Amino acid sequence: MNDSLRWLGEHCYEPPGKVPGMRGGVSLTAVRGLPVAELLGRLRAREEEMAAPVRYRDFDFSAVTPSLRPCMYGTSGEWSYVLEGSGSSTWYERWFYDDSVVKPLPGEDLVCLNPNIAVQPCWLAYTPGGDGAVWFTEFGESPLSSRKVDTTGKVAALDEALRAAGAVNPGPPEFGSTPEWVSFLDEHHGGLPAVVWQAVGDGLGIRIPRTDVEEGNLPIALLDDPFA
Repeated sequence: MNDSLRWLGEHCYEPPGKVPGMRGGVSLTAVRGLPVAELLGRLRAREEEMAAPVRYRDFDFSAVTPSLRPCMYGTSGEWSYVLEGSGSSTWYERWFYDDSVVKPLPGEDLVCLNPNIAVQPCWLAYTPGGDGAVWFTEFGESPLSSRKVDTTGKVAALDEALRAAGAVNPGPPEFGSTPEWVSFLDEHHGGLPAVVWQAVGDGLGIRIPRTDVEEGNLPIALLDDPFA
């Protein structure tokens, strides 16, 4: 499917710059029911690009300083989303920088897929509404392994989607070790990030058009770097 998220995981470790838009090292931050302008505001996007949207491929990147991170943004059904091609996620980094602006509000559904290329591992962050608590899961693990209580049932539903896609390590007797399982996914299923991205997209109903992302047809915004 052209708008499944699987392809973003398949190209997780590909160096950026091979297409006019984004393909390698992409992160996703999405919130259900929040206008995309508000999501960008939480991530501290500059107002200039938001006020006069320009396609990513048409933007003059010579004006981008190291303190700014380009992103694309859009909507999928009830979800607003932001894509970054830097190998990490601004939302994720601001969360661990204890920036209260990005903390989900009670009742909000948020998901973040962070490739975390520089230091590994890849991380899945999910807020299933409720009290706004965030569940962090390393790729390959079950989100239900957290000590938090899933009062909404949404974490269990996401766990089911991950398991159905083969994105949770089944362990023995199927696989004797995690490296053995990861090698199996690399050989037969496009890699662990591919099945995680597919499960999240399918499980949460998020669709993003591959052609528009790769060709840079989505609008650009510039986010303040959390560490600048």
